[in-house]
Amino acid sequence: MAAPSNLPAAWRVAEASFDKYVLETDPACDPAMRHDLEAFAQYFVDLHALQSVFIESLVPWQMFVKPPNSGHAAVADFLVTRAATAALSGNYDTLIEQSAVANGFDFQNSLDGDEATTRSRTQGPLLKFHGCATRDRLATVWAPSQLADPPIAQRIAKSKTWMAANLRQKDLLVVGFWSDWDYLNTLLGTVLDGLAPLSVTVIDLADAAALQAKAPDLWALAHGPQVEFTHVQQSGADALSELRQAFSRNYLRGVLAAGKSAFEASTGAACDPVWLEPPDFENETLYNWRRDAEGVPAGQPANRSKPSQCEICGVFHLLLRQAGATPTALGYELAGRSIRVVNGAGAVLNQLRSKYVEAPVVASTDIVVAAGATNLPVPGSIVRPGAAGSFIRPAGMGAWYDLDGARTELGI
Repeated sequence: MAAPSNLPAAWRVAEASFDKYVLETDPACDPAMRHDLEAFAQYFVDLHALQSVFIESLVPWQMFVKPPNSGHAAVADFLVTRAATAALSGNYDTLIEQSAVANGFDFQNSLDGDEATTRSRTQGPLLKFHGCATRDRLATVWAPSQLADPPIAQRIAKSKTWMAANLRQKDLLVVGFWSDWDYLNTLLGTVLDGLAPLSVTVIDLADAAALQAKAPDLWALAHGPQVEFTHVQQSGADALSELRQAFSRNYLRGVLAAGKSAFEASTGAACDPVWLEPPDFENETLYNWRRDAEGVPAGQPANRSKPSQCEICGVFHLLLRQAGATPTALGYELAGRSIRVVNGAGAVLNQLRSKYVEAPVVASTDIVVAAGATNLPVPGSIVRPGAAGSFIRPAGMGAWYDLDGARTELGI
């Protein structure tokens, strides 16, 4: 619900649906249902018109078409990198999916446990047990009586089976599930029953008494035997954004630490502990640093939860820090020159450079250092005249160097 998404609460969806129905069809409809989404949906179930009238004509689906917020971006990042085993969502919107796609990942959600099994081959599954606005919209769940309908009952049963096999004794982070929609809390309690989590951390602005009253089944799960429970009274989007920032900085800390031994061996100097701390940038900048630490250009997703093959990359970061370079959004600034460091482990310099033909909106730097890349002879037309083949200068980009060439060029 945080900006810029500003998605509606359940009562707001009920209000918009009710007002449209009263205006266009039945002015005498019971006003007690105006802010009771469950009762209003059940009214159409009883009329055998839930799908044909309520879902197709009254639900304000346009309210769910908004830009993602920082919380959606965080969940998408955790699922693509598999930092999270899975995410369970009671939301119809596709803002998590949009966030992943915006980073270049072919992300797909799951509506039941069988689909989650399939998706887990390429990503952490996003299991939407409540339905989806863009996939099988007519099977979205709006009223408790729907839970007995065969398609929905089968979907929930498959989801419970998958969760029992994959999510038992995990650490659960619960964000915004203590809904103002009573039956959704009951449904979630049913789906999560039997998971025996190791810990439950709830991010919700409400106090403990309100949470317990709203969702007794979820409260009981969170306070089960030997479950470590934590309640953080904070915006879900803000908390997820902080968690993503800590995740990214921890990743980059691992890159720097990986280069420490080789740095000290090659320079004979002790590594200052300050050099092992990543910059405190905002999330999108840290994400771009992670991309470069993976050797992934803009337009493709960072997909690792832990650094790999980054020792040489870490060494060059430390060399720059030793020389007094200042971290920037693009990499570093040293002696008036901007420097970008990408992981070239296992790559040939000119081939890696060809992968980094990025959109013009991506700012360029004076120098790009492909740390760990091998520099093989290439046709003279793409090598800057007067050089011995230590770097390559593609059109519209800075000069590309391997590690040795960059050390010589920068005098570090």
